Order: sequence, then C-alpha cells, then structure tokens
Amino acid sequence: MGKVILFIAQSTDGYIAREDGSIDWLRDDPEEDYGYEEFFHTIDTVFLGRKTYDHIFELAEEFPYKMKDVYVVSNSREGHDEYATYLQPEQTLPLVNMLKNEQNKTIWVVGGANLIHYFISAGLIDEYQIFIQPTLIGKGIPLFQKNDHEEELQLTETNAYPDGMLAITYQRKEQSH
Repeated sequence: MGKVILFIAQSTDGYIAREDGSIDWLRDDPEEDYGYEEFFHTIDTVFLGRKTYDHIFELAEEFPYKMKDVYVVSNSREGHDEYATYLQPEQTLPLVNMLKNEQNKTIWVVGGANLIHYFISAGLIDEYQIFIQPTLIGKGIPLFQKNDHEEELQLTETNAYPDGMLAITYQRKEQSH
C-alpha cells in the first residue's frame, strides 16, 4: 500500500509562509538539503494547491517536479498544462485513495495551507515530516489550521542539524478495531 506524506518546513512559531505567501525566511543552504533528495526519490506523485503551483514558477528557474505525476487542486482551473493535471477539490479524495490503495503510490502533499488543511481534515496524511527552522517570523500562514479532525500520531524519527534545524517525523498511529 502507498502512503501520503507531508514533507514541509515551518518556522519555530508554526508558519509555512509570510502572510503574502513569501518564503524568503527559509534557509537555502547549498551544503545541506535536510534529506530532500533522498525523500524526493521515494515519491511518485505530487499534489499542490493552485497558488503554490503558480508560486513555483516565480521561485524556480525550471519546474522541479517534471519526473513526477503532478496534480493541482483548483476551484478555477480544469484540464492540464505542460506540467500538471488540474483537479476540482471534490475529485481529490477518490484520486488519492485510488493512487495510494490500488496503485501503491507514494504521494507528497507539497502545499499550500488550504490543501494541507483539506488532507488533514480528511485523514489522508500517513506521515508528517516537519522541519522546524530556528526562526520566528511573528505572523504568517500557519501550518495547522483549526479543524475538527483529531488524530494520534507516533514519533518515529528526530534529527537535529548543526544549523539548528530540527526534523521530526510522525506517523499516523494505527487504530485498534
């Protein structure tokens, strides 16, 4: 069976971006990738929200997920473009379940905040890999929005980097029936 992973960085005070969506506060250390390359090779499929997808083209010289199946969840776009297939929000759950359960795919929920919130609220995330950067940005877009979904997680790994970055990995705790 496949799985859904949230692999993301946040500020120490819990934000994934500034209020305007910028991520200029994130570290970009050419000497340390915090396990990104290794992680990237384990995933088959990428899910992004439309704003995050559009933002990639402002940040990157070339589209970073060319070798992956890419789905963009959007209320306003349909069809596909050179890099991605667009989905309406209601199409997301059945597709994720089919990719994960029938095709054994590993899915990365890249962001943004609304898409992450949807995946959490629907109980779709199997593993949380959160990188806490030792930076307080004071205000911004929080990683976790308020919701009615409660779930117990199990800590499976921690890694403290010399520059102060802290990586924590949680997996969904198996529920006994």
